[in-house]
Amino acid sequence: MDDDAGMSDVRTAASERPLPRPHRHWYRLALLFTIVLVVAVVVTLPIAIRSMQEVLGRAPEPLFDLLTDEVVSDEEAAAAEAHATYVNLGMVDLDDSTGQLTLAVSGNRVCPETCPALELTFLALDDDADERRGLPPSATLSLAPDDLIFSETVQLPLRGQPSLYPFDTYQIWLGVGGTATLPDGSTVELRPGALSGRATVTLQNRIPDMIMDRPTPVPPDAVSAAADPFAFLAVQEIGFERPAYLKVLAVVLVLLIAVSAAMALFTREVNDLALGIGGLILGVWGLRSLLLPQGVSTVTAIDLALSWLILLLLLGLALRAALHFHRHSDLPLPRPRRAR
Repeated sequence: MDDDAGMSDVRTAASERPLPRPHRHWYRLALLFTIVLVVAVVVTLPIAIRSMQEVLGRAPEPLFDLLTDEVVSDEEAAAAEAHATYVNLGMVDLDDSTGQLTLAVSGNRVCPETCPALELTFLALDDDADERRGLPPSATLSLAPDDLIFSETVQLPLRGQPSLYPFDTYQIWLGVGGTATLPDGSTVELRPGALSGRATVTLQNRIPDMIMDRPTPVPPDAVSAAADPFAFLAVQEIGFERPAYLKVLAVVLVLLIAVSAAMALFTREVNDLALGIGGLILGVWGLRSLLLPQGVSTVTAIDLALSWLILLLLLGLALRAALHFHRHSDLPLPRPRRAR
């Protein structure tokens, strides 16, 4: 009797002991990945918030001198407007679908006598002076002697990859040159030495959703060709990029929606998953309207990431359905034959 009671106690203890979990290591890996993801989101959110504050509440962009790329103070700009020729090149629009940069050329002229007629040419240059023939893409602005206040727009092409949105960057080597026709009929080229104290040309970013890097001067001799009709007054390399918060939100939201989709795929029953897969796909693709502006008409990196995510979701659903049907078909799993 004592032996029977002892055996009964052993069986009871064995039945109360938790069963081993063969897939425990997968849960541990999932736990580690989730913790890393949460920590990454918590660390990057302050960067996104700081970037949003800088973009949404930023003051007017600084003015950069076209010749020296130095920041022009408000006092210096006001003095140039009152006592000399002042020209401001405002970057007002960047169309990533056409690759065109729109510049608003505005300013005023104060001349002791009759102002000269000006021909200002704006060029989109590149590092191909040894190969190109003629001038690169350009736009010309003509000012008559009585044009003391002026405001015009010109468009120039720039280089960039819109498909990398929101990690797309754009560059332009902006060259400026021209000639002045004096009252006596003589024509002279515009050169940096001749403008000292008589004219000020500034650059300013006015594109609300783009960050402009500080202009970097390019030696005019490096981009000049022998056939050019005039020398360049100045050449500045200008770069544009998206705000940091767009990049952070794109990465974080795509990762979180991918984790949510994977959780639904592997934890829900096949019947529930088959009924809810349509809403899950709509939720994944709806993220595109949140991350992409309406002006982006090309296929972007976000489109490709979401498309691959939807493809993997449908493939996972097909695999789970195949396993579900096989489990209820009472068919044995195929096994490889052993070599004799």
